[in-house]
Amino acid sequence: MTVIPPAGEPAASMKDVVAAEWLKLRTMRSTWAIWAGAAAYTVVGLVVIMMHIGSYDHAPPEEQATFESADPAVAVMPIVAFFIGCLGALAITTEFSTGSIGPSLVAVPRRRTLLAAKSVVVACAAFAGGALFAGLSQIAVLFLLGDRPPPVNPWVNWWDAVPTAAGTALVTLAAGLVALGLGAVLRSTAATVAVVGALTVVLPSFAHFLPEPLHLRVASVLIPNLAPQVAGAESAYLLSPPAALAVLTFYVVVALAAGALCLCRRDA
Repeated sequence: MTVIPPAGEPAASMKDVVAAEWLKLRTMRSTWAIWAGAAAYTVVGLVVIMMHIGSYDHAPPEEQATFESADPAVAVMPIVAFFIGCLGALAITTEFSTGSIGPSLVAVPRRRTLLAAKSVVVACAAFAGGALFAGLSQIAVLFLLGDRPPPVNPWVNWWDAVPTAAGTALVTLAAGLVALGLGAVLRSTAATVAVVGALTVVLPSFAHFLPEPLHLRVASVLIPNLAPQVAGAESAYLLSPPAALAVLTFYVVVALAAGALCLCRRDA
């Protein structure tokens, strides 16, 4: 039940709105289902990586020299980013589908404030999830790789893996915020999840079928592929870390600006 402040009483502070949005997010059953899905896929991705390492061990030396790296940023985190994107979408689309957006706007008449509070909550949850799953998968893969050499092992030591995990966590945070902005525009859970899936999973896969050099130009600006570029890791992509960070920021700013515009201009 939403409590409407009496006339003359100051509107809820940003801190109060953020606390309310955090309560909404953590009490939705779908939130915990999304976390469970991300955790389950992380395990599946690690099993795939373990099989990849096993194939490397049984391959002849000439094939080992051309093996893909066992990087969880490629095999695990794009799908995790999709799950976190679903969380960002549900943070606002569920309010439109259930009709609770009306009481929310009565309690918080300033729509930009409401979206800003949701952005803070989604950003914290997305970054925490990205850091958790990226960190755990990175540690697991480092143990699985042992002292195997490049190219299957892209890191010289444990510290070399930290920037990649941090870059992946930033990309996961961005995926959550982009989904939140798209949710405010589309107002449909199914449509928003479909677009987030296209951005995080489908388009990066299809980019590989484009002719060169168009393939690298397109792939370099897609959300999942920004993680190694933000981290400055060695990769085939084209962007420097500042340029990759700028592209990632562009995604977030455009999505949230469009969401704020639609939320303010359209009836709830």
